[in-house]
Amino acid sequence: MLGSPVTFVQPPASYKHQNPCLDDKQFGLGILANAAWLENNGFNTSGVHIPLTLHHGFSPDDAINLIIGSRPLLVAIGLNWVHFSEGAIETARRIKERQSDCTIIIGGQHASLFAEEIANHYQDCVDGVIIGEAEIPLLEICRSLRDSGKLPSNLNGLVRNNAQATPPQVVEPIDSLPVYHYSHLRPRPLQPDVAAVSTTRGACPFNCSWCIEPVIGRLQGRNKLQFHSASRITDQIAVLLTEGINRFTIQDNFFIGGDKKLIELAETLIKREVRPAHLNIFAHPESYQGEGLEALASCCDRASIDYGVETGSKKVAALNNRRLEPDDVVERIGAASSSSVEPYTWWMVGLPGEDDEALSETETLIKRTMQAGGVPRWVSPMILFPKTPIHMKPEQFGVKPEFQRFSDYAVFSKTTLAEALLFSDTVTHKIDRSSRKDITSASSRLRRFIVDNLEITEAFYADHSLNPDIGSVKQRITQSFF
Repeated sequence: MLGSPVTFVQPPASYKHQNPCLDDKQFGLGILANAAWLENNGFNTSGVHIPLTLHHGFSPDDAINLIIGSRPLLVAIGLNWVHFSEGAIETARRIKERQSDCTIIIGGQHASLFAEEIANHYQDCVDGVIIGEAEIPLLEICRSLRDSGKLPSNLNGLVRNNAQATPPQVVEPIDSLPVYHYSHLRPRPLQPDVAAVSTTRGACPFNCSWCIEPVIGRLQGRNKLQFHSASRITDQIAVLLTEGINRFTIQDNFFIGGDKKLIELAETLIKREVRPAHLNIFAHPESYQGEGLEALASCCDRASIDYGVETGSKKVAALNNRRLEPDDVVERIGAASSSSVEPYTWWMVGLPGEDDEALSETETLIKRTMQAGGVPRWVSPMILFPKTPIHMKPEQFGVKPEFQRFSDYAVFSKTTLAEALLFSDTVTHKIDRSSRKDITSASSRLRRFIVDNLEITEAFYADHSLNPDIGSVKQRITQSFF
């Protein structure tokens, strides 16, 4: 093992705003996966989660001291989502100010979208940007720094200066990737018994016009979606159970495997006597039928599913290459609640083709899903990202993008949740007949509709065996109006 560790850093959304518009207290799975990979290849790793460090009362200087105190071989900063834009760059700059010879690499989903821009505009504090899956590029970087003290001059997946981004080499087979540990990062999460589980890598085969998943999958270096085996996913859950984690969420593209993949996982968990206290899966409404839902309920003490319904308008869905049959949505939500799986729903505004009629149709579907047991978690304005179909051909969708560059999206770092709900600064686009302000108002309209009708869901579960957390949903949405 090397004496000097590779230090992974989860940056804050901002050092100035302690209530960011998107949550910054979660652990990035990319950081955890890459820490495990380097450890497995003979490199010591450590990790600092700056938002949690600040949350516990430490100063920004304290956080930087934790990073540079061991004179790390490399500092790898995760920029996995839009609201970490400013925090990631400022963290790099603070480190360089304190230790100018420290090598700093930035990687993650959002960094991959803007790798060339970041590498070119922030050369004062960022030595390179990794696009896509970082395991192999990171290992080559660490070996080069160990042997020569320099970064590799030419490496697929590493963008420096004015170099063009090229996809990285990826680890095959996918099951050969080591399981990760939340203990790699400090401090511990605010909810130390909760963890996300990685089950897939690569491009989603669907092509929803607003969705970044197919774009990121291709940037990662995998054009085809690949699944971890049920045995490998069970290995990951089993290891995390030994760390005191017993509630798990799957937020990647596992749902695309449908009933078959879910049943395989449930059967493997049961066979190996690995039983989560709670297993949650994000999915499209059409992903699972009764057999899959029953399997999910059978393998854990509490099962829940988060359905990204997005819209109730068939016209809007069709324009955006998204399948929508409202009757099927209601039937699947009813099937979930009947199978002892708590069904939650998520909704979106600002979609191409959306007008007052479409919003009314969404209200109708929200109400119908509530009557079937659906618990509506939240309403979000669509975030229009580069390289998605809408951003590439906005005129085809009746959209005018307002954000183009990395610096445009950095506004998410500078805006609190309250400001994002009240004002339109973080709305990334306009649509025909709707301004950015109109999109913000549409979000408020649907959230108000949910609160006004939530008694339907409360009545549904009054005498039901399931007990979803409707209270916290109601509280969050209610508080969004103040």
